[in-house]
Amino acid sequence: MSTPVTVVSGFLGSGKTTLLRRFLHASGASLRLGVIVNDMSGLEVDGDLLRHSGSLSESLGNFVSIQAGSISDTQRASFSAVLNAWQHRNDLDHVIIETSGSTHPWPLIHEIKQHPGLVLDSFVTLIDARAFMEDFGAGRLIHENAHPQASLMSAQIRMAGVILLTKTEQLTPPGLQLLTRHLRVLNPRASLHLVTYGGIPADQWLGTRSFDLEQAGSLSGPSKDEMSESCSSPRLDSSVIDDPRPFHPQRLWDLFRHRLGTGIHRSKGFIWMASRDREVLLWNQAAGSIGLELSAYWKAALVSNPDGRLLPEEVRLLRQQLEGSHPWFGDRRCELTVIGPDADLAVFVPELLQCFCTDDEIARWREGAAFDDPWPRSLLRI
Repeated sequence: MSTPVTVVSGFLGSGKTTLLRRFLHASGASLRLGVIVNDMSGLEVDGDLLRHSGSLSESLGNFVSIQAGSISDTQRASFSAVLNAWQHRNDLDHVIIETSGSTHPWPLIHEIKQHPGLVLDSFVTLIDARAFMEDFGAGRLIHENAHPQASLMSAQIRMAGVILLTKTEQLTPPGLQLLTRHLRVLNPRASLHLVTYGGIPADQWLGTRSFDLEQAGSLSGPSKDEMSESCSSPRLDSSVIDDPRPFHPQRLWDLFRHRLGTGIHRSKGFIWMASRDREVLLWNQAAGSIGLELSAYWKAALVSNPDGRLLPEEVRLLRQQLEGSHPWFGDRRCELTVIGPDADLAVFVPELLQCFCTDDEIARWREGAAFDDPWPRSLLRI
């Protein structure tokens, strides 16, 4: 008997990882899941977030993270190898594949079909409602092929048996109606659901048996061979920033509010700011939308035990773990991946590097100076 596979697709920042995180926390051990997550960047962010669910890990044999390229392109061979290893396992009830935002459907579908021990049960596409409205004209630019990523977005939508619209609270009711009308033209057969922060019953997207290869092919526009061999969308590249220094909160705010532009599709990772040196912040930017979430606390901040909540042996353990770390920053570090066309990255990334604190500002931070911080003080805890 073949193991069912659900593909979770969607353009950059549409909410795929949020959906899976919420599902994994809610489902517990009710399903024996195998999860493959793909990140086109060499910096692993999505994989780390899913591991935090507690039910997935490489050591348990139910989790694989494929980085530094799309599984429909440069990492296709790695993807095929995982499918080959998993197709005859009898300890998995379901396999979920979270694609990168740049993944094209046809090569993915072709690889799954080459492994008879697996069957594509459902193809789920998430759409950031606000970004779709603003960047794709609610779908008009896809119809007119007037957006650089029109063919990629069109393919992801047309393949879907289930479409999940995220961030709909950021649209007006008329805007949402316009968007759904355009989606119905692109794909009239898919079930359509509105989702807030990944909150949706699992049975509405997982195991729906909604994938129909013939219907998907009839809606796909270009032939399957054309889509599997090449795509007309310009190639997206990524740049990884890894630096122990803190960001200056005001400069970071100014850059992303005034200089982001449409070229930077996505940035994500873990950061710290000079004004918030205790908090591990999950940075999540998609198009013009930016989010900060409280992920954890830095060990270097906890070791001082400012709240008096740690036992002496816990403080000793933290100090041991911090041995050999940066003398000023400890385990604090900013790790970000920025995704967009090469030309836009070449302009934006150097400006982002200027947002790190200078030597003088770091000296002020060490002295306990305050920094202007326009970012919201109330953060979601993950």
